[in-house]
Amino acid sequence: MSANEYYWIDPVYSDRFYGDGNESYSHREHSRCPITREHLEGSRRVGRLNLHMQHNDRSQWIIWSVAGMVIHQDILEEFEKERFTGYRTEPATVQFKDGVISQEYQEFIVTGWAGIARPESGVKVRQDCPACHWKSYTGIKNTEQLVAWSQWTGEDFFMVWPLPLYIFVTERVADWFKAKKSRRYIVRGPEDRGHLAKTTGFTVGLLSNFMPVDLAVKYGRPLGLE
Repeated sequence: MSANEYYWIDPVYSDRFYGDGNESYSHREHSRCPITREHLEGSRRVGRLNLHMQHNDRSQWIIWSVAGMVIHQDILEEFEKERFTGYRTEPATVQFKDGVISQEYQEFIVTGWAGIARPESGVKVRQDCPACHWKSYTGIKNTEQLVAWSQWTGEDFFMVWPLPLYIFVTERVADWFKAKKSRRYIVRGPEDRGHLAKTTGFTVGLLSNFMPVDLAVKYGRPLGLE
């Protein structure tokens, strides 16, 4: 793949597609810095992702929240048929407005990896803590140079550090999402990279706050990010 072939999936902030995950978000395990109270090394949700919807439409197949995202099992079966890679799933609960609780959704966790953004992109450490993993990075100036393909694991869904909340995907995944013609998300590509360049910077802690611990150790330990 080349630098011109990365895409990402953005959420649509609507009550139709966005669930209330505040209850799950509040149940977090915090990693505190040993020398300051001004920041946290990070926090990781403990327990199952539980979302509450403000409607009763069971047809939603992708639901976003501040605590994580879930995808309907029918769509996950399509992912398997397409042999998409770079993700894991965990059990999740979605409760609709009428009180009905659905078990047909799974939390979707990106596990593909493309390392740290290239310095040529303008993303550099602006400030870091000598006692923990907390870091502040500058924003993106050159979106063409963002992804270090030499660090990419070759998977369809992948993370670029320090943008752990962005769901980066390959062109074939982007084409699949586009073909669905759904209003539940926005597929961003080369023509939308100005959205990335508008960011003023990123503040992050441990990689394991965003990725399964075993993979955070595998990818993050050599880079001091685990």
